[in-house]
Amino acid sequence: MLLSLLLALQIPAADPARIEADIRRLAGFGTRHTLSETKSDVRGIGAARRWLAKELAAISKEHHDGRLQVELVHFDIAPGRRLPQGADLVNVVATLPGKDPNRLVVVSGHYDSIPSSPTDAVSEAPGANDDASGTAAVLEAARLLAGLEPRATVVFLAVAGEEQGLYGSRAQAEAWTKEGKVIEAMFTMDIIGGVVGQSGKNEPMRLRVFSEGIPSKGPRIVGSDNDAPSRQLARYLKRTAEAAVEGFEITLIFRQDRFLRGGDHKPFNDLGWPAIRLTEPHENYRWQHQDVREEDGVAYGDLPDNVDFAYVGRVARSVSSALQELALAPAAPNKVGVDISKLTPDTTLRWQANAEEDLAGYAILMRRTHEPTWTERIVLGEITEHTLVGYSKDDWLFALEAIDKEGQRSLPVYPSPVR
Repeated sequence: MLLSLLLALQIPAADPARIEADIRRLAGFGTRHTLSETKSDVRGIGAARRWLAKELAAISKEHHDGRLQVELVHFDIAPGRRLPQGADLVNVVATLPGKDPNRLVVVSGHYDSIPSSPTDAVSEAPGANDDASGTAAVLEAARLLAGLEPRATVVFLAVAGEEQGLYGSRAQAEAWTKEGKVIEAMFTMDIIGGVVGQSGKNEPMRLRVFSEGIPSKGPRIVGSDNDAPSRQLARYLKRTAEAAVEGFEITLIFRQDRFLRGGDHKPFNDLGWPAIRLTEPHENYRWQHQDVREEDGVAYGDLPDNVDFAYVGRVARSVSSALQELALAPAAPNKVGVDISKLTPDTTLRWQANAEEDLAGYAILMRRTHEPTWTERIVLGEITEHTLVGYSKDDWLFALEAIDKEGQRSLPVYPSPVR
């Protein structure tokens, strides 16, 4: 536990001035609508994606000794309601290769924006909070993880087509799945500007994290509606982030997303991968998806001056803490089961041995059924079975994580019942 805490604390503070410069640069392209100008170097989504690729290449050279591999990945999207002619959709993908090229830990923001009409590719749509804030935090996370030599491969991702129906993230998730990649964790940062909400409320030291409870796809969760892999990822982020950023509260929202809205984590959930959404605590809908204007003395439009750049930095540092530990940790345990073959006041867990060379062992996490986060942890050696005497499987929930010799912890795995 102590080593994991020290790992989280190693993440340096983000630079609000650098984040502000990135957000203002993205907003300065005028519109980043998915169907906007692609040839200009100063306006439209084409200029934005080329700038992002150039900035990530500079980050690779300055912070990663050139190891960050940057590419523009094209997808041919068929016509749809918000893309009537279809689109050549382009994601900006920066990959930090790990020892395992098939285990991916992904952090994303969407770099496209829209004005009031989702098909208006001409009007001003600065998109400072939605979602230049998340995209800038992706860039900052790439800087904060300077020098990282990961076990899992880390991907810094900026997607397009989010405002038209999550097209960029869906295409990317499907492509990786077809390639046989295992997306161990996916974090999307969307609307993380920490603005003053439409309610007038502002909480600069709190972040909402949304996660699904019943998996959209994958093995059935038995005995809990609160222990999907995405829920485990949300708890993981809460642990590392609150250790890394003093006084920052991670509020776990036990829903996949907000009503009437959707995020780039959903296509990953749909394919069975752990994925969560990070969003500010109080949104201002006058500053999202709106033409820039003033009506009856009320300002509308998603402008950089509404963004709290220090808040974006806290979010970037938070997500970097989880990215770092997951990328360095062993793979999650396999075939974790809870023995239900007989009535007993004890609980026996069994699992398959992990093949990692520097594995130190495993740890069992526990909490009572009404509790939202893990409250107890028992560290074990390199064994594949353990009986918890006096802990009834009817009254407690359990998960198993793998740990290496540096104390780095994998994503916890909720057990399936076995006879």
